[in-house]
Amino acid sequence: MTRYPSRSLHDQAGLIGKVAIVWIVVLLVVGLLVLDTISIVLTTFRLSSTAQGAASTAATNYHSGHDVTQACQAAEPDLLTDNVSVPNNDTWCKVDTTSGQATITLKTTASSLILGRISFTQHFTKVEVKEEAQPAL
Repeated sequence: MTRYPSRSLHDQAGLIGKVAIVWIVVLLVVGLLVLDTISIVLTTFRLSSTAQGAASTAATNYHSGHDVTQACQAAEPDLLTDNVSVPNNDTWCKVDTTSGQATITLKTTASSLILGRISFTQHFTKVEVKEEAQPAL
């Protein structure tokens, strides 16, 4: 007597391959999203560090000369040293004339593989940091 495999096993022969392909695609997308997240976090940390250094320079320079324009101009080389372009507007650098506190606001776009290419997720790649510093006494 010859035994034949049941008909239900024969009908599911290609199912394992399809499930494997779906899992590979899901893992690939998750991996790319993790890389995008790492890129956004590193961009935020780098930009925050640059803004903090520029704010400290501006606050110290304002404490020495009491000139807001000169203090903001003194902060520009800190940006250029870290390969951050100097913003075109006047609102990126503010100095409180009463306390001498400098506030630097920088914006950039993080590089991404997926998030920056999809219209409803592009806002996740926009990085804005605002750092404040008191003058060194």
